[in-house]
Amino acid sequence: MPHRVQTRHGFLPVVFAVSLLVAGGLVFSQQGSTLDAQSRSGWAPSRTAWGDPNLEGVWNSKTLTPLERPDKYAGREFLTDQEVAELERATVEDRGRDNRAERGSVADVEGAYNNAFSSFWGTKAVKTKRTSLIIDPPDGKMPALTPAGLARRKAARRTATSEGGPAGIADNPEDRPNDSCPGVVLPCTSPLCAFTRIVQAPGSLAIYYESGHHGGVYRHIAVDGRKHLPDGVREKYGDPVGRWEGNTLVVDTTNFDGQMNLQSAREKLHLVERFTLTEPDVITYRATVEDPTTFTKPWTIEMTWIRSPENAIYNEALCHEGNYAMTSILAGARALEKEKPATAGTAQR
Repeated sequence: MPHRVQTRHGFLPVVFAVSLLVAGGLVFSQQGSTLDAQSRSGWAPSRTAWGDPNLEGVWNSKTLTPLERPDKYAGREFLTDQEVAELERATVEDRGRDNRAERGSVADVEGAYNNAFSSFWGTKAVKTKRTSLIIDPPDGKMPALTPAGLARRKAARRTATSEGGPAGIADNPEDRPNDSCPGVVLPCTSPLCAFTRIVQAPGSLAIYYESGHHGGVYRHIAVDGRKHLPDGVREKYGDPVGRWEGNTLVVDTTNFDGQMNLQSAREKLHLVERFTLTEPDVITYRATVEDPTTFTKPWTIEMTWIRSPENAIYNEALCHEGNYAMTSILAGARALEKEKPATAGTAQR
């Protein structure tokens, strides 16, 4: 088990301590590369005072576009304008769980958090009109897991559900995602990761991810030519090292310590992110995920981040504070164990 130590990444001289999820990616549409179109039109991104492309601001990545391509769009990389308009209209008009069941019923209580009070789901497709966030493999599906990756996923499912014993995830309350601050998973495709603030300084960059009850997360990235840390120095969000390739910021991240779980990828995860300002108010974000111990081949996603006109994040990332239900959850689990003796698969408390 590698020894965990504090990394060398310091704080940026900015008002907000923010964190990075940077990488510029080319935006491809049916007509070709957006970057090619920029070159033809003469458009170029604005620059910071020290000459780097200016990615600063608050960006909204929330989208209704799914991670994987739905079967009904098999073989289709893009939607038509009409299909996009219909999907967005239907999403806005869909009341979701805002339809009340019989008052006082279980279904009524479970439907208390509905679309009228939640902004969890996005209402816009990605600007490129793709049918999925995954752009490679070409079928828009996540590649198969290796036998080791599949075993890790099954083990995690047993721990996080009642499969692990009569108490389920109350055996390990610190692992309960709704009662703790697990933080984001990179690349952050969850609708909870709606807003991200990027702040730049000479030779460094930081990004703050606002992720609702998962808690806000900061990443600090050096963009000064340094190499990765030694293999024994590891962190939850790895060791990100940035570089500029033209107008694209590339962030190469290794040295994950295993706390972050990306589709069962942990310590061996290698993440390469690309951020490109493809329009004045649009960042195209691409991320390639590689872990030969978990996936049978690498896979890549693409998202379009839209500049927030308010340039502010209003939500506060709180999760466990004031959660007085935890005592009842644990007490109820212990009572259940007395009624139904724990099986051999129950996780250790």
